[in-house]
Amino acid sequence: MVAPSDYIAYFDETGDHGLDNIDPAFPVFVLCGWVFKIKDYLQKECPAFCAIKFDHFGHDAVVFHSRDIRKRQGPFQILTNNRRRRDFIADISDYFESSTGTLIAAGINKTLLTQQYAFPNNPYSMSLLFCLERIYAHLRDLNQTDRTLTCIFEERGKAEDKLLAKEFARICAGDNQWGSLPFRMIFANKLANMPGLQAADLAAYPIARHIINPKKSNPPYDSLSKKFRRSPGGKILGWGLKVFP
Repeated sequence: MVAPSDYIAYFDETGDHGLDNIDPAFPVFVLCGWVFKIKDYLQKECPAFCAIKFDHFGHDAVVFHSRDIRKRQGPFQILTNNRRRRDFIADISDYFESSTGTLIAAGINKTLLTQQYAFPNNPYSMSLLFCLERIYAHLRDLNQTDRTLTCIFEERGKAEDKLLAKEFARICAGDNQWGSLPFRMIFANKLANMPGLQAADLAAYPIARHIINPKKSNPPYDSLSKKFRRSPGGKILGWGLKVFP
């Protein structure tokens, strides 16, 4: 049996991966993955993430969800107070800036995709391929390719999860630039309240906004950008962030 990796990856997405009725205001699909060293995740990431919950909500049962935070829904109604919202966002930004994780994401511009390809592939399948290839490259740098990396995805429904698992298996079986990938997939319910999944959720939306309009002010992305996998020369595009087409 292949030994488990010293690392773990958490994934979440933002946007609709369908190619019909593309929203002109949000024409992208982004899949975001955080790769953490398990030791650091347990000792640093989880305590830091939970501390934000206790500081702002008094408990750690709250599940951070980007859309609910933006809409100030559910427990995030407290963020209608501008000072509380400002302090909360500042703490999230501080968490990202001090995170030990490595960020790898892929964004598909669906409008450009349908304009350039008569029979385009599914945006989720493409973004999954791009992310897994770059995560494998990251593990090569860490000398971890001889171990099994667990990739955790949020449950979305039996039918959708089954299709995603099929794509994951196809890619890992060798349908990628590297060959066989030593990855396994686990689905987890949002209510499992995993910091890694929530970190991926919180990161995906600012990345999408950056892809849509890279010149627009985007402080959350600025905090996140420091955590992307980079080339030896510091390049993000193609290394930690793949944008297609």
